[in-house]
Amino acid sequence: MVVYYYHSFVQIIVTGCFGFIGFNFINYLFSNYSNDFKVLGVDNLNNNCSSINKKLFNNKNFKHVNLDINDIDQLESKNIDIIINFAAQSHVDNSIFNPKEFAHTNVQGVISLLNYTKSNKIKKFIHMSTDEVFGSSSVNKFKENDKFNPASPYSASKASAEHFCKAFRKTYDQNILILRPCNNYGIFQQPEKLIPFSILNTIKGGNIEIYGEGKNVRNWIHVNDTSDAIIKLISESPENEEFNISTDYFLDNLSLAEKIINFSNLPKEKITFVKDRPGHDFRYATDNTKIKKMGWKPKYDFDESLVEIIDWYKSNTKWWSAEYEKTLKNRKKRFTLDT
Repeated sequence: MVVYYYHSFVQIIVTGCFGFIGFNFINYLFSNYSNDFKVLGVDNLNNNCSSINKKLFNNKNFKHVNLDINDIDQLESKNIDIIINFAAQSHVDNSIFNPKEFAHTNVQGVISLLNYTKSNKIKKFIHMSTDEVFGSSSVNKFKENDKFNPASPYSASKASAEHFCKAFRKTYDQNILILRPCNNYGIFQQPEKLIPFSILNTIKGGNIEIYGEGKNVRNWIHVNDTSDAIIKLISESPENEEFNISTDYFLDNLSLAEKIINFSNLPKEKITFVKDRPGHDFRYATDNTKIKKMGWKPKYDFDESLVEIIDWYKSNTKWWSAEYEKTLKNRKKRFTLDT
């Protein structure tokens, strides 16, 4: 059951609405709660995939504004109940070579959104962070209040953004939720990320490239399960809290590559080991007890979903081809610290 505010529907600003998680979220939202929300989507369409996503989406309760979050003050809006911030630079490899860009979007951009929320007296700000703010743990799972230990410019920028969120809570008495999802997977994920990049390499006749020995472990969650968790938290309306959004499904990168090879009916020789990236965290893991106690739990099976994802990328070459070529060019920078 979705919570209602002062009018017959919840009015939301969704930033990064045509990125991977943001786009899946608005699709999930309107597929399941079509009459409960009105959404103003903010996205600067900074890549080809986002531009295509805009063309694919149409709903009478949705409007898009082409705007960078650092320029959010240019947006005139009234009676907004919630801002959900998906906008971010999110690829660790890219952050190693361009940390300033990550600080600009992930830190300064969040400050701009927080100021906008305060100035317009918006009731709630939901910030999408990451499990990577805690750093690596070989055995344990991090709880919401554990110490941060970011290891990459990306995770450092997300940790910094969280500190500003907490400061705005205390200084300006703002209602801010911080959500820390683990590694999301699903369709519409940009080619630079591990799962789609690996799939696309095989589609193009190449090999899956695995950093180091492939022993690094990640915790995986379907993007629709993440969307469902966000809806749950909107419905339950907790205030000024942090929530880990994760599953109990862990997989090392080599095993992931082997699954893609197996489901694609390709030989194991299609896996190639390449030089590890600098500062590569070994294992991310967060405790999801808190959100499970609210009645949420993940529903999607990884293997079943992976088969569907492989088929989707095979059937949607026009969606990913331009960004894939750009990713290949950027990929050459990732094996050296020289910029």
